[in-house]
Amino acid sequence: SLIANEDFQHILRILNTNVDGRQKIMFALTSIKGIGRRFANIVCKKADVDMNK
Repeated sequence: SLIANEDFQHILRILNTNVDGRQKIMFALTSIKGIGRRFANIVCKKADVDMNK
């Protein structure tokens, strides 16, 4: 759908870092200092988060 859910936030603040809510979760987590693509991938798998969202 073209209309965003009212829960959707475009910017999320985690650990003093602005995380873009429009990116896929794995790539958004890499904007946090110290989290690379590999670690973000492991975190998403352990938390059972859909990687396509």
